[in-house]
Amino acid sequence: MKKTLTLISSIFIFIGCVTSNIPKKTVRAPSFSFEELLSAEKVALPPLQYKEAGDKSRLAFREYVPQKMEAILLFYHGGGPYSSGGYEFIGDGLSKQYNILVVTPDIRGHGDSSGERGDTPSVAQVFDDIGLFIRYLRAQYPGKSVFLGGHSSGGGLILNYSSFKNREKVEGYLFLSPHLGFRSKTEIEDIPYPFATAKTSLFVKNAMFGTHGHSPAVFFNYSKEILQSSKNIAAITVFMANAQTPVAPDEQLQELILPVAIWIGENDEVLDAAKVTAFFKENSSKSSRKIIEKERHLSILLTASNYLGPWLQKMVQEK
Repeated sequence: MKKTLTLISSIFIFIGCVTSNIPKKTVRAPSFSFEELLSAEKVALPPLQYKEAGDKSRLAFREYVPQKMEAILLFYHGGGPYSSGGYEFIGDGLSKQYNILVVTPDIRGHGDSSGERGDTPSVAQVFDDIGLFIRYLRAQYPGKSVFLGGHSSGGGLILNYSSFKNREKVEGYLFLSPHLGFRSKTEIEDIPYPFATAKTSLFVKNAMFGTHGHSPAVFFNYSKEILQSSKNIAAITVFMANAQTPVAPDEQLQELILPVAIWIGENDEVLDAAKVTAFFKENSSKSSRKIIEKERHLSILLTASNYLGPWLQKMVQEK
């Protein structure tokens, strides 16, 4: 890729915040519904485990182990939440119905992982953490195919990882309602209640002087009730936002020669489903693309295993 992650990540974030006209004041209103997740029947959670990162941070994760393993999915949550904030439905469904071992980490600074809330020592450290888990899975389950997936800005995170110089090999990428950043132009226009608001000046200063990487800069518009009743965090820093926002999504997808699949809900409150699938079609013509009827940004987590499972099994069979 002609551009490098380190130089343009901050600059692209800054330009995106300006051109998207994101309001500077946080709007405390629901951007999408938690209703389906909160009312869904609970599933049993496997115990928390921890891996020690290169900087000695403790990275929390849950491992959903099937009776007979066919493949492995390392799956990342979106911005603000954590691995058991709805993603347990993916792990439970894939492991029990499709024999897929699923590992769902808490990104550093989120959930039960250590680190300053919403922050990271550097953008590269987040990618190094992903590599740590891939190496762990390769060693723990030799010979099994490892796939990398993510939901919402977790999808943006894994797309950035796909062009990380020191990335580990995987067998394919799965995107669930992925937030691809402003350059993709896939968000719903004139959304009344944006999911997040940003302090654009901090991205400008960090891009120019490298002085504000650890400053809280993106604020999620969660309700007070959600923040009080869960481990969701209210904000992430410039560094963390840069890790989760694709720097050049069109080029990054074009360079992905591995199997790629994307699913998004028809009624997603943040992303335009037609624009997202069209973006993948244009830049990853061989990707598998599907709009799921009636599903929304979060409700799709409840049924995602029904779509991810058959695709993963097909990939393993065709290997």
